[in-house]
Amino acid sequence: MNRKDSKFVYVLRHNKAFLITSAAVIAFFTTASSVCMSNLLISNTFDSLFGASERKLVSGNPAEAQYYRKDDNIKNKADSLANANSVNQECCEEGFVLLKNQDNALPLSSSARVSVFGMNSVNLVYGGSGSSAKGSDGNIDIYRSLEESGIAYNPDLKAFYEKAKSAGKGRPASPNMGDIVTGFATGELPLSEYPGGISRFASGYSDAALMVISRIGGEGYDLPTTSVNTPGRSDPKEHYLELDDNEKDLLKALCAEGSGYEKVILLINCGTSMELGFLKDDVTYHGKLKAALWMGTTGGTGMRALGRILKGEVNPSGHLVDTYASDFTKTPSWNNFSTNVGEGNSYYLNGTKQNAHFTDYEEGIYVGYRYYETRAVTDGEEWYRNNVVFPFGYGLSYTNFSWSIEEDSSIRDKAVEKGKTYTIKVKVTNDGDRAGKDVVQIYGHAPYTKDGIEKSEEVLLGFEKTAEIKPGESKIVEVTIDPYYLASYDYKKVKSPSGGYVLEGLPGYKLYVSHNAHDKEFEIPFTVSQDIFYKEAFDKDTQVENRFDDVSAHIETYLSRSAWDSTFPTRPTEEEKNVTEDFIQSLSMEAYIGQGNNLDLDKPWYSERKPRQKRIELSEDKCTTKIWDLIGKDYDDKTWDLLLNQLTYEQMSYLIGTGNYHTSELRNIGLPGTTSADGPAGLTNFMTVVQSTATIYDACFYASETVIGSTWNRNLAEKVGNAIGNECLIGNERGDGKSYTGWYAPAVNIHRSQFGGRNWEYFSEDPFLSGFMAAGEIQGARAKGVNPYVKHFAVNDQETNRDTNGLITWLNEQAMREIYLRPFEIAVKVGKTNAVMSSFNRIGSVWTGGCYELLTDILRKEWGFHGCVLTDYNTNDYMYADQMIRAGGDLNLMQDKRPSLTGDIVTPSHQTAMRKATKNILYMLVNSNAMNGIGKGIVYRNALPVWKTFLIVLDCVVAFGLAVWGFFSIRHSLKKRNEETKTDTHLNS
Repeated sequence: MNRKDSKFVYVLRHNKAFLITSAAVIAFFTTASSVCMSNLLISNTFDSLFGASERKLVSGNPAEAQYYRKDDNIKNKADSLANANSVNQECCEEGFVLLKNQDNALPLSSSARVSVFGMNSVNLVYGGSGSSAKGSDGNIDIYRSLEESGIAYNPDLKAFYEKAKSAGKGRPASPNMGDIVTGFATGELPLSEYPGGISRFASGYSDAALMVISRIGGEGYDLPTTSVNTPGRSDPKEHYLELDDNEKDLLKALCAEGSGYEKVILLINCGTSMELGFLKDDVTYHGKLKAALWMGTTGGTGMRALGRILKGEVNPSGHLVDTYASDFTKTPSWNNFSTNVGEGNSYYLNGTKQNAHFTDYEEGIYVGYRYYETRAVTDGEEWYRNNVVFPFGYGLSYTNFSWSIEEDSSIRDKAVEKGKTYTIKVKVTNDGDRAGKDVVQIYGHAPYTKDGIEKSEEVLLGFEKTAEIKPGESKIVEVTIDPYYLASYDYKKVKSPSGGYVLEGLPGYKLYVSHNAHDKEFEIPFTVSQDIFYKEAFDKDTQVENRFDDVSAHIETYLSRSAWDSTFPTRPTEEEKNVTEDFIQSLSMEAYIGQGNNLDLDKPWYSERKPRQKRIELSEDKCTTKIWDLIGKDYDDKTWDLLLNQLTYEQMSYLIGTGNYHTSELRNIGLPGTTSADGPAGLTNFMTVVQSTATIYDACFYASETVIGSTWNRNLAEKVGNAIGNECLIGNERGDGKSYTGWYAPAVNIHRSQFGGRNWEYFSEDPFLSGFMAAGEIQGARAKGVNPYVKHFAVNDQETNRDTNGLITWLNEQAMREIYLRPFEIAVKVGKTNAVMSSFNRIGSVWTGGCYELLTDILRKEWGFHGCVLTDYNTNDYMYADQMIRAGGDLNLMQDKRPSLTGDIVTPSHQTAMRKATKNILYMLVNSNAMNGIGKGIVYRNALPVWKTFLIVLDCVVAFGLAVWGFFSIRHSLKKRNEETKTDTHLNS
């Protein structure tokens, strides 16, 4: 031992490992904890993943401040889930569509014994993938549905498929977001996989063969239009929405003579439409393919409807929300959708592929039945029969209905007046022997002048579903018609120098009282004596006029009914895909930011408001106006200025920039933080990792919006919204009891193409049906204080490249107004939504979330929207927050992506925009269930989130562990030093 070493030096010298390790561990954990807790991006992300702060009551009585209340029968989470599951089952009972029922094959007899074929019978598609996805655990499957309805099925056949599934056979996992899918296997087994053939399963279960075919859908990818290297496909040109080889072989085998089955019933488990022309082929299938039932995707409990419908306990009453064409490759959108444009939908600069992707809506207004019903007028009924399998609005029943007009005198042969609505009363009589429901559909026809304003032969103007009608009973259905929805948008300025909607003063107007878009029961003529213009806007200083002339003009030729063949959409040429460097530069944020202060000059958002200097945030006791003082106040009430004057621009920027599945707390004005949830299939949050700490949990898995739309029942849609609202009011029952306030739904984009990956989340190809079904959901949810963020605003009808620098969407303003914006317009004007979500894509070269013409001119000024516009999930550079607030957007769906970090370095226009965005967010929240339990004298404190507590405990455990190690290490070294000292002393003596 070195005698010069003191105890301290000795300990240091002999505990280097402990000291170095301790310093490193302490530095790491201290730094990591500090960063995680203080960095907003990380902190807010962890809040989303592991649960945010819990609110604890300090004083006051929240029960005295309840502005939105649950239904009386909803007491807890279990009640709200049971209620929602019941509503979901009702949606499927009314939304499943009976497509074929030859020789009354359905319903099955009470003693029916069936065999269920199809590999996907044990792997159903219950919903879609992506941010709105939910799992399949606990969902009602086909077999349980059959059991509950007393229908016996072959257990050996089920076991056969389950064994194959456990061996890894069947449908593969869904693609990932952003995948370009050139082929996807259905997972059906080849006939060679059935040892002994399919007939061996018929013994004892031959009353019917139920054959299940399934198709997926999901966010971030579109369905494949080819079958390149796809198992089960011998033809790479086949698309995903037609039967594959194995499905064709199985169906033929089941229908073959000697198969052992009396009849075959096809069950279609697909959230979009499919090519089903084979259903009319009695020759190939020997007349045995008797029935077909479209089920869509059913969510958690909806499959219960299947057994009840097959047994006849429920009479199907669903009607299609799409036209079922015979050949999807002949649809007008085929050549300009997703990657169907040769080598993709990319722009090129001097022969080099750019990070710029586009889609051309060359079909104009001729989407879905608007094309097929219009072309049938010029090309004839035979053309129609060859091109359409089932028309839009089609659906069969187990009973027969007859109709008669009871009252139409307010419009028949009358000249319609602007601003007036008209009611048609239809008497519906059940002439059959089973109770059932029917749907009355009314379409409007406007006369077309060659080379004038394009008009489809008919457009849906009204619909009503009857209550259940017993055999021999009649019910009167009242359908109200607003001629405004028949007006054409004059983007070419044929009738008006600034565009706008017009009903032209021409002869030949009529209404069709119809069973579907093609089968008309009655015709009601009316007149328009002179041109009627609809140019009035909510804002008295604004008129409805063209906003997108540059976008409309990009496409030279749009599809026209005056020349179908010469104007039919084609794939973009190489010349059309080549663009200039200036255009590519215009897509970059540098082009936007580089304008500096000139960005605001001569712009509609320009403000000369004197910028307020940066100041210190006011404390709670210094804020004399609180958020609850605005409850019930109009948007233009002067109290808003008093509230906003108390906030710093840093606070505003923070509120605007941190909208990731929540809105942030502003404690000094009494604003609580709120929770928001996806989505159209039910409340969820894809960022949830730990279920035990999740804020959103035990919520209903609803059927796809396609199924809800297929009910054609606005009252049922409102019931869905009400069920969602009850779930939201129960909210985080196991945590702090706070409600869920935001709901990222309903979604009202259009089924422009059958291959849209997200079609299952959207209602229909028709904007009127989409809008009014969404309005029903919104009204139900708003009654419970929920903010439904109607999405995706707008023209977000394709998933491929939607967020790859923003898909560039080109279309004319007539199509935009009459089809793609119309459901949002109805959601605002009829549904009274106070929240909207913008989209990833661009309209022309401008990102929708930063488009002033869309978010301010149309949404706010024309339609009168008051509330909050949220971005879609904002991880993209082109979705620029500063551009967003100037354009009329308000809230950034991101953990921390603010329009500015400080308030003293931005222009007056920017500060004005921040103030307006803050007001819009607060206006939405003050008119929501976020205010429940909020008021004067009610005080809360925020407990630490679980994950922060975990970090602190982890730090303490690590520190304690290091201390214990250090104690024993130092004690050992001191003991060793004492022994060495004794030895030295002994030797010296």
